Order: sequence, then structure tokens, then C-alpha cells
Amino acid sequence: MLNALKEKAHKTAVERGFYEEVKPDAFYLGLVMSEAGEAINADRKGKRANVVRFSEDMELGHPFKESFEKHIKDSMEDEIADIVIRLLDFSGLKGYTLLISGHSALPSTAIVDEFASNGLSGTLFALIGALSDSLDDDSTEATVVIVINIFIDCFKKITGRDYDLLWFVEQKMRYNDLRPRLNGKKY
Repeated sequence: MLNALKEKAHKTAVERGFYEEVKPDAFYLGLVMSEAGEAINADRKGKRANVVRFSEDMELGHPFKESFEKHIKDSMEDEIADIVIRLLDFSGLKGYTLLISGHSALPSTAIVDEFASNGLSGTLFALIGALSDSLDDDSTEATVVIVINIFIDCFKKITGRDYDLLWFVEQKMRYNDLRPRLNGKKY
């Protein structure tokens, strides 16, 4: 499943013009960092997804884009999904193979403990730091796989809700399919 999401994320990014000029790895991981900042800001503002209302809108036949923007977009959950989508896209660019950890095959317990004491900002700082450090020692692929799996494993703890991160990733990717070139941004 992760590899299919990886292929879709990268294909969408290419179609939206994000790879007209391929940049150094640090550039793409910097975009991951920007999404982390957006997740922290959403958390600080208390902006949370309203999945129940979104689902009700979908059952009533409301337009997906409007319902997504009203109930999901720019929430903490949405921004964490953006982090994962950026990592999936980067993995597609690099040709990484992604595997789901099977829960507890990775150091998720330590991250959950860190989240409990440092909150979302401290946890994201640690994960982004790990990605940054991996550029210097050729362990980027393994680190990206671990970070994606930590988000999947710890999403319920991070959000405090019984949510599935991959559902948010799929919804955001569906939304991204409707967006303009470069998602309306400079890069």
C-alpha cells in the first residue's frame, strides 16, 4: 500500500510541475520541514479535522473539495498527512522501497514517550532532525521509511483520536489532484 501511495504522490508532484528542475535532497526535506511547521501551528491553534462532519457531507453528496476545505484542510491531521505525502513523494523521486513496520518493529515506543513529554513540536523536531542527520551518513532511505512508519504507528497518540493516518493521506492526495500547478505556490 505504501509503495502505491508513493507512486501516486510522486506522479502527482511531477504532473503539478514540482520536478521541472530536480533539486538537491535537502531542498525536498526542507519542504517536509515546512509541513512540520504548519502541523505545529495547526496544533497550537487547536485546528482539528472534523471527520464526522466530512463523512456526513460525503454521504449527502456534497462536493468533495468544498467539504474537504471546510472540515479537514489545514487541520493538524491534514498537515501531518502533508508531511507523509512529501516523504512519499521524495521516496518516489529516489526510488525507495517502502514497507509498513507491522507496529513495534521500529522505535515507536520511544517516540510516543517523547511525544508525551515534548508534545507535537518536540516530536516533529526530533523526526526532522533525524531526517537532516541522515543526509550526512547515507542512511536517508532507511530514515525516511522509519519516519513514515513512526507517523503511522503513533498517529492515534499524536492526535488523541482513533484516526488512521493513511485515510488522511488518501483524502489529501485526492484533494491535491484538484489543485493547480505547484498547488498555487512558487515552489
